[in-house]
Amino acid sequence: MGLVVFVDCTGMAWWQWPKGLRDRHPEALKAARNTLQSHMKQVLFEQWMFQEQWNIIKSHAEAIGVKLFGDVPIYVAHDSSDVWANRAYFTVNSEGLCDEVAGVPPDYFSETGQRWGNPLYVWETLQASNFAWWIDRVSVQMRR
Repeated sequence: MGLVVFVDCTGMAWWQWPKGLRDRHPEALKAARNTLQSHMKQVLFEQWMFQEQWNIIKSHAEAIGVKLFGDVPIYVAHDSSDVWANRAYFTVNSEGLCDEVAGVPPDYFSETGQRWGNPLYVWETLQASNFAWWIDRVSVQMRR
């Protein structure tokens, strides 16, 4: 692929990144990993710290009889790492832009409907993988 030059993509959505990084070419990922190593370590530390603190709060709540619950949103954000790393499962084109997005048509609550902007799923591809992405997603949530 030739010389890979890393470009600072801070604040950019993944589909705006240079093509090699956007399309997850190994050389571009390696260059980014090398260049962003300290930043990545900081983000990993922050995520770990959040999880540790969340576990303490959750354990305390359970100990005093408070149940914490929520839902898992059906859609993921277009600019999420889920879509970037698993593009075949989502309705995004070769440049990473959405071909179709989630929303609702006009109804009693909104004359114009709502455009949520989340890519839709390619259910046939998910089914061919035995829904591995969904199973992983729900499994992570069940551990918390």
